[in-house]
Amino acid sequence: MLSRTAEYLYWISRYMERAETTARLLDVGYRMSLFPNPKGYNNEWESVLAASGSIENYKNKHKDIIQQHVEDFLFFDEENPSSVYNCILNARNNALVVRTSFTPESWLAINKAYQEILKLKNNKYSTSDLPNLTEWTIEQVNLFRGTINSLLRNDGYNFLLLGLFVERADNSARLLDVKYFVLLPKPEYIGSDIDNMQWSILLRSLSSFRAFRWAYDGEITATKIADFLVLNDNCPRSLSYCIQNIVAHLINLKCSPTKVEKIYNSLKDLNVTIQQEKIESIVEYGLHEFVSKFINKISMFDTDIHRELFN
Repeated sequence: MLSRTAEYLYWISRYMERAETTARLLDVGYRMSLFPNPKGYNNEWESVLAASGSIENYKNKHKDIIQQHVEDFLFFDEENPSSVYNCILNARNNALVVRTSFTPESWLAINKAYQEILKLKNNKYSTSDLPNLTEWTIEQVNLFRGTINSLLRNDGYNFLLLGLFVERADNSARLLDVKYFVLLPKPEYIGSDIDNMQWSILLRSLSSFRAFRWAYDGEITATKIADFLVLNDNCPRSLSYCIQNIVAHLINLKCSPTKVEKIYNSLKDLNVTIQQEKIESIVEYGLHEFVSKFINKISMFDTDIHRELFN
């Protein structure tokens, strides 16, 4: 078994990345709620809960899916393990144990985020405050992420980045699924102005709208955006980019070469497949089905990491 430090580092970056993604999911729901919801579309807040994997926990606590309840549940609720508050709290608890394993700036970034979210949690807020809360979360996570760059490129660094890209791969796939859950499979809506508008909102929530326009000079279409978020190796949130970074940081680990090789072999087929896929074949197969399969593969990989290296 590896030092417990490796597992703490792995989860610190996962929790911080998850906090950002939860905030981005809320931002997607908020932006979509500002536009008309035509017949044939699901409630955008139900869609956000479904994509975050929190809908059952939410329904155990709340009878109706109401915007204010969803916001509070995903941002501050102590009973929701994936709330922004709990993610930052758990990252801080782990960082407190291994604070000598990374830079003082990394610890200060996490601790500052925790102290500030405590103040936010104790203040009453309205729906109009949500954009400020999501922007604050993204800023705090980016501050922490920036402090990682000064670390030694050793196993500790690789575990931090491995956790980051495992979480981002899962979360990018879930953000893509928000679009699936919002739009019911009715052919008349596909390719419509509302369809393209919602794809644009997803890009803006990922801070990728300008990057997309730069990479795909021309009109915004669902197929192009799907290609950008799934297969584009230059998009830092694409599924392909995440998988390549997971593989890179995994094989850079110097600990337990035999176990690392075993874990890599379980991921190799996904890495090869996603490098060879074409977006047309993915769309034909079904984007939701492809994304669901991808999420399952990442979950199995995470299980392998814990079984082989942390237990």
